[in-house]
Amino acid sequence: MQLLKVDEWQSPCGEWYVSDVKTWTNWRAMAEVLDKDFEGFVQLLISKYKATILGFIEYKDKDSLLLFSFEDYKNAHQLKLDVNRIARKKNFLVEKSF
Repeated sequence: MQLLKVDEWQSPCGEWYVSDVKTWTNWRAMAEVLDKDFEGFVQLLISKYKATILGFIEYKDKDSLLLFSFEDYKNAHQLKLDVNRIARKKNFLVEKSF
């Protein structure tokens, strides 16, 4: 187990992304750190962080996938800072999901 830590990166198309690329937890870990359910997390992404929701896929046997991006680095970076700060404060531990 290790502390949740999300990272940010930019695609070749210029969009910014934030995710856990070390243990590959999905959106649920970030939502839980921020004390949000799915709808609350999506609304927070849109209203506070100005994210664009790209899609949602729900698998029968696996967890769901929420895809979102940011046009501006500052919004992606703020989400990264917020999630990592709160995860440290809560000592939010995760396991590799694969």
